[in-house]
Amino acid sequence: MMHRPYLYLSSAEAQLSLGFGDDKPSESLFFALRPPPPVAMQAVDLAQQLLARQGRQVRPPVAERLHVTLHYLGDYPGIPPSLLLRAGEAAAQLAVPPFGLRLDRAGSFAGHRDRRPCVLTGEGEGIAGVVGLHAALGQALLRQGFRPSSNFTPHMTLFYGEAVPSIAVDPLAWQVGEIALIRSFLGQGRYQEEGCWPLR
Repeated sequence: MMHRPYLYLSSAEAQLSLGFGDDKPSESLFFALRPPPPVAMQAVDLAQQLLARQGRQVRPPVAERLHVTLHYLGDYPGIPPSLLLRAGEAAAQLAVPPFGLRLDRAGSFAGHRDRRPCVLTGEGEGIAGVVGLHAALGQALLRQGFRPSSNFTPHMTLFYGEAVPSIAVDPLAWQVGEIALIRSFLGQGRYQEEGCWPLR
């Protein structure tokens, strides 16, 4: 059951019908877990500590944009309404109970030397629930005609910059009770929630 109605800004299907299929992508779509506000602020504080410890002049994350991506559905010059509907159908098919998520290590993923993502990750029982959710959602997306990736490393990106050594940190933990479908406006640093589904 969806809590919020879908919101559309533009339609890639309409652009394709007019012959503008090669337009530069302006939006992307993905499923994600969003931490509750106190946990998001804890992540912001941790990012600021990591930046200060290494003397980095990098902007800390915005709490409202922090998330753990479950499945990325692609970039588009305008997201087709039919894609939103199919993604919503996949989310509505889920039968996954709420679970606890725990992220307790900071480090960097590979990337450009001056723009490597600093992320929070976890291991073992701390991420078992989200790994299971990723697999279940992937199967539901497959039934809706998507091609979901099976590769998955649960993480929350804090900022981009030079490499951060892998270290243990005070854990970020919360009870995951829903998933969200997020539209990202590329180059604008802005998100729009397209739907939210409770775990059950």
